[in-house]
Amino acid sequence: MDEYELNKLLTKINELEAELKTAKKYGLIWDKEKTKEEVVTLCEQFIPILSRQSQFDIENGGLDNILIEGDNFHALTCLNYIYQGMIDAIYIDPPYNTGNEDFIYNDNYVNPDDGYVHSKWLNFMEKRLKLARNLLSNEGVIFISIDDNEQANLKLLCDQIFGPYNFVNCIAIKMSEMSGVKMSHIDKRLPKLKEYCLVYCKNRLYYSMNPIVNNRLDNLDEFAKYAKYYSKIIVDKTKPVEEWEIVPIDKYLKSIGKSNLSDRDILKFKLDNADRMVYRTNNKGFANIQCDKPVAKVISSTGIEYIWWEGKQMLFLSDYTTSFEGDLWYDISTINLNKEGGVDYQNGKKPQKLLTKLLSTVKNKDALILDFFAGSGSTGEAILSMNNVDGGHRRFILCQSCEDSDIAKNVTLKRLKTVITGTKDDGTNYGNGYNASLYFFKTDFIKDTKNSDQAKYNLVEKVDELLCILEDTFHFESRNDFSSHYSNKEKHLFIYNDYFNEQKYNAFKDTVLKVNGEKVVYIFSTDNSVDESIVFDNSTVVKSIPSKIYEIYKEISDGIKRGE
Repeated sequence: MDEYELNKLLTKINELEAELKTAKKYGLIWDKEKTKEEVVTLCEQFIPILSRQSQFDIENGGLDNILIEGDNFHALTCLNYIYQGMIDAIYIDPPYNTGNEDFIYNDNYVNPDDGYVHSKWLNFMEKRLKLARNLLSNEGVIFISIDDNEQANLKLLCDQIFGPYNFVNCIAIKMSEMSGVKMSHIDKRLPKLKEYCLVYCKNRLYYSMNPIVNNRLDNLDEFAKYAKYYSKIIVDKTKPVEEWEIVPIDKYLKSIGKSNLSDRDILKFKLDNADRMVYRTNNKGFANIQCDKPVAKVISSTGIEYIWWEGKQMLFLSDYTTSFEGDLWYDISTINLNKEGGVDYQNGKKPQKLLTKLLSTVKNKDALILDFFAGSGSTGEAILSMNNVDGGHRRFILCQSCEDSDIAKNVTLKRLKTVITGTKDDGTNYGNGYNASLYFFKTDFIKDTKNSDQAKYNLVEKVDELLCILEDTFHFESRNDFSSHYSNKEKHLFIYNDYFNEQKYNAFKDTVLKVNGEKVVYIFSTDNSVDESIVFDNSTVVKSIPSKIYEIYKEISDGIKRGE
């Protein structure tokens, strides 16, 4: 070994010794990257931005949602420019690192025989979760699906990033059935029937959640058990509810020429029929029933009471039927997931019921929700469905990598188009559709420079898309070499992207003043300030760009260089 190699080895030994001395005594410690992730190091020299791909937009009225194609590290960096502390909820279904070609690192699938298989995954997840944490509001929450391969590591990693005090729960979810498992194999292995969902909040002092109500009515077999407890209530609206006639079920069946409830009758109680609605009520609620049809009443052996109104096929549940869901979920079905969304997706889809249950814990019905491992777009469909059911105004941002068979366009976008329009690619019907819009973006880059003012000037010419997302103004009005104008139904966005030039600026100001209504004006600045003498009118808010964006980029870039 020559002197150069010896000195290099001694230097490395000294670095490792220093790392061991400063390492914490408890927590997750893993090998830092020997080969850095290329998509991350790219940000040391290039500034990630977003580029509008309007040819893929789906405009169908309603709320505006976002789909971003590109590596999620770059997408998260861009979202950090505009949405820090503003995301209400995040759901992700990251690669489980099973060794079955589900985890790509530097354009290669990570082999289970790789000595750094877990370290690569942890480095990959750590960078993205740190960016995600910055996006969450104080009341925000993140849901992370995972299985046994990395659950223990992920729990410790999240403790480090979000803090152990902000751990909410680890939900165990039954995701498979015993069918197909031969009895002869039972003594050799225990079949995997479950996955997990780790739940962390941004700040326990601010976080609160909706409880998940479990009324057991979504299980037909459970409901069928209680059929023998039926009594018939004859509604007489001229009398108080306490005087309604209760007829035993056997007498009622005899009066209609039946001896028992058939399987076909029991099927009427399934809740997955769009023609039925579910309500909770107490006895006083019966006084509000506007019909003269009989009502069937079920009191189970456990005291649970169900009411079925035949006239409009509605189920009324008394208040005391409500119970709260725990952290063991056994009612998530993975059957026929290939039919969801009208697209095939070999990497699997998350059940709509799982996503709906998770997101229903978020109290804010106007929540902004992010999924940066979007896959087939299950999260987007779940949110559209939830809004349709409860009148919420939730919006979503989905990010999907473009490195894996162009999934963003061929699967994610295709599914969301099918769901929003209600029509599949082949022209067949999928559903009623939703009053919602989707705008498609792709990650792009501009070169950073040593001259920060020049870098900011280069950046300001490319920030239109970011500001359109932030201000929710996607309709293009006009553009020239020094300004842009966008709008929605209620607001106008103006961007002045040049150094101050009196002639150009006066022309820009005239354009702003000619427009009525709410206006947001962004003015180019190298130091986050705007000249206070700038006055438009009382309906205009003036802000500076792009210094704050550049500062956030530099903070992320410097962290990469430091190996953070």
